[in-house]
Amino acid sequence: MVKRIDPISRSTLSGQVAKRLAARITSGEWQPGERLPSEAELCKALDVGRSSLREALASLTFIGLIRVRAGGGSYVAERPSAHFISRPNSGALTNQKSLTDFIEARVFLETEFAGLCAERITPEELTELELLVERMKTSVHNVDAFAKLDLSFHLATAAAAKNEVLNNLSNMREQAMELITKSLLLEEGMEDALRCHLKILESFRQRNPAKAREAMRHHLQSFRRGCDVLVATSSMTIAKDPVPQAASQQKRNFGP
Repeated sequence: MVKRIDPISRSTLSGQVAKRLAARITSGEWQPGERLPSEAELCKALDVGRSSLREALASLTFIGLIRVRAGGGSYVAERPSAHFISRPNSGALTNQKSLTDFIEARVFLETEFAGLCAERITPEELTELELLVERMKTSVHNVDAFAKLDLSFHLATAAAAKNEVLNNLSNMREQAMELITKSLLLEEGMEDALRCHLKILESFRQRNPAKAREAMRHHLQSFRRGCDVLVATSSMTIAKDPVPQAASQQKRNFGP
């Protein structure tokens, strides 16, 4: 029986859910390889709907704390200490405000780039993006290679938009590369990114600006949610020693 806890504010629902679950994972409540409670149990305990919970679980996958198995539930990463990452510290992204501002600007600019790209892309530029996506398909087991292709896709999209002023405003390659790499630590992250890029590419083929903006926005909002959780959990320390069985069982009741 999972004990009910105080409701979460609706304003930042999925983010707060992700932070609470991350705190329990890093404290050792759930051990590496252990399956989390079912979605129904978690929804009841946290007083949230399935969509908010699933967004939270996606954010935890982004930062490498859990693995989600299709039809098989969510599990704590086998080696969370190897996947759990600190906040970015290169270039201008040295604090939470600069990181948040960068991600916000990226969502705004790249959504517009996608719309302009769908209108202005040439056949040669479309072929270049198609080749990048094909190479991404064969690189889903190689984080470094996939991340470089991911960044190249976004830079090529910006170039195909043919607006030099906007392109210059978004030229922060080092910071973008670091965040992209961190978002792809697990194979699930690369597979999800590939699906998003395929949808974006299809909107370019259709020359549909509205669909392109929506596909890019969806892709980057997922990225944004993951980064928000990353910042919030960057100071947490993952428990290395198993939690005694009695204490672990007590914590599973979701008490304060």
